[in-house]
Amino acid sequence: MFAFFGYPCRVWLRPGRRRAAPLAPHDEAHWPRLSVLVAARNEERHIERRLANLLAQDYPADKLEVIVASDASEDRTDERVLGFDDARVRLVRQPERAGKTAAINRIAPLARGEILVQTDANVLFAPGALRGLAGAFRARDVGVAIGEVVFTNADEPQVAHGEGLYWRFETWTKRCESERGLLAVANGGIYALRRELWQPLPSYIAGDAAEPLLAAARGLHTVIADGALAWERAAASLSEEFQRKARIIAQQVACARWLGLRALPWRIRWSYVSHKLLRYGVPFLVAGSLASGLLAAALGFVWGAIPVALVLAPVVLAPLAGLPWPRSLARPFQLAVYLLVINAAALSGVVRGWTGRASAVWEVPASTRAGSDRQEDSPAHRVG
Repeated sequence: MFAFFGYPCRVWLRPGRRRAAPLAPHDEAHWPRLSVLVAARNEERHIERRLANLLAQDYPADKLEVIVASDASEDRTDERVLGFDDARVRLVRQPERAGKTAAINRIAPLARGEILVQTDANVLFAPGALRGLAGAFRARDVGVAIGEVVFTNADEPQVAHGEGLYWRFETWTKRCESERGLLAVANGGIYALRRELWQPLPSYIAGDAAEPLLAAARGLHTVIADGALAWERAAASLSEEFQRKARIIAQQVACARWLGLRALPWRIRWSYVSHKLLRYGVPFLVAGSLASGLLAAALGFVWGAIPVALVLAPVVLAPLAGLPWPRSLARPFQLAVYLLVINAAALSGVVRGWTGRASAVWEVPASTRAGSDRQEDSPAHRVG
């Protein structure tokens, strides 16, 4: 309960802190040079759109470069990038598949920017996103700036009652943390860091997991950058969502083991443990609650039935999600399914991360690449 309700409420009630103003259009002489790093594997259908979207940003052309790392792509991704007619775009091929972090390790040393922006091939930036990210670094105590991701398929039932609902809650929690100097996580779809903070990472650890913690260890904040908005499709398949979350959680747990929490300021340590690690421990805590409740009930204590009922409620409701409920009544059942999936993913991810089996490579979820090739045209997600 504390991880999902007590901690967010506790953060929300703390006094906030000021946020940096966005960069003004007339202040171009003081805008930092940006290097956008894109790791891609088999993205021939989307990489040109991704590059065009980045280069169309309202950012000085002479202060922007894009470096694409092709993770041993087997389709025409490399050809598409090489054929892109803009000198600001460079391609670096990783000859053997080694994953996103290894790809970033390869191209980051080649970057000329003061700020390194990291993103994915399936993400699109809203107008002004790069300026929003850059503006956050006007505050000297900011080491990492993250943007906000909006799902373009948020209206699909599987997303709306699952990851979409969770993501809105997660975004609100992150904003509360950002305004209070407690944010210690990033989003791989849209975030940036100061060049001097970057360091090569083990291939099984994601940059968006490690770099906010590395910044905190050096006394720098991670903030949400005003105006930095991105669009992305959420996984609409439960099996894809399970695999995605299990991989992310495994990398987070492996990151915590690799870095060590003692290196963090106590406020960030409290935030990181409460926001992330406690959530990953929910399956184990639930198992303990179930065992203690059953034992209490067996010993004749009526109150023992309460934790048992709470634990078993999603298990009972989830199978009913397949019935043809009206949309207004389907949410509790679909939410129950989602809770089971994310907790199963947490269990798998914690075990993999703790036993050194976090995966370095990733598979592109098919449902995140489906649909329209112009995500930014979705009326529900226009900026304005």
